[in-house]
Amino acid sequence: MHLNPERLLILQAVDDAGGVLAAGRRLHLAPSGISQHIAALERETGLVLLDRSRRGGQRPAQLTAAGRLLLTHAARLADVIADAEADIQALTGQVDGPIVLAAFPTVIARLVVPALIDLTHTNRGITPMVREINEQAAIAALHGGDVDVVLVEDDTAHPRTPDPGCAIRWLLDDPYRVAIPTSWATPTSLADLCERPWVDGPPGSAIGQALGRLRSVAALTLPAAHTCLEFPGALALVAGGMAAALVPDLALTYPLPAHVRIVNLADLGTRRISSLYKTRRNQPTPVVTALLDALAAAAYPST
Repeated sequence: MHLNPERLLILQAVDDAGGVLAAGRRLHLAPSGISQHIAALERETGLVLLDRSRRGGQRPAQLTAAGRLLLTHAARLADVIADAEADIQALTGQVDGPIVLAAFPTVIARLVVPALIDLTHTNRGITPMVREINEQAAIAALHGGDVDVVLVEDDTAHPRTPDPGCAIRWLLDDPYRVAIPTSWATPTSLADLCERPWVDGPPGSAIGQALGRLRSVAALTLPAAHTCLEFPGALALVAGGMAAALVPDLALTYPLPAHVRIVNLADLGTRRISSLYKTRRNQPTPVVTALLDALAAAAYPST
């Protein structure tokens, strides 16, 4: 019996990613190619490795008992390859390879792009890829191996606890401002806006957490008349005279939209922007570490 080591790694990818389609996207192979490799591995071993009764719907792929036994060997093989790659990079001093960063719109222009320009200038062998996807999908992709680093945002008063096997690296605290229509009187405190309509954020979002904190601490109503996923929509509602909005500094572009005024009030708090990444065997890799360092440098560039 001869086992193809590449097929063992494909079996691991199917398990990690949760299915043939997801493994194909990660490995840049057609789903039919993944299925053929698994079928070939089953012929080589004489064992059924994948439970095909779970096909269809959104159910993840599940390995049989035999498949899970082979998976332990695949994991050791992956560790050996990772060790070899780390040794080669240490000997050559080269840091290269692809890296995928998941980010949200308000940090791409003012944080991600400067970081990647610096990263690729100093490490020409690194090929960065940016994915603008929502946080829940981004974290799932991080655990599944499709993303290497995720930029996340939290209200600073509600610090995040990373999942097991992951770590978080603080980048910057982005102060909140209040955006109001120019037709409104300029407030001197939040109390002046306590009965005005506000743009809220989705449950669990940094803005939703921040408004909830302000309501609780200041004992104010701040009624939520609208809910927006992104800040351009919130600022459009403000420009239309329909609401006030809590907006972080990085989300503001100048000149401001017409009919929008930014007010700096006391004790609004900040949103915390951080990098989330995996910390398992041989992780973070040198490429991931280089990206984390570039993001940190872009957050506070030297003058």
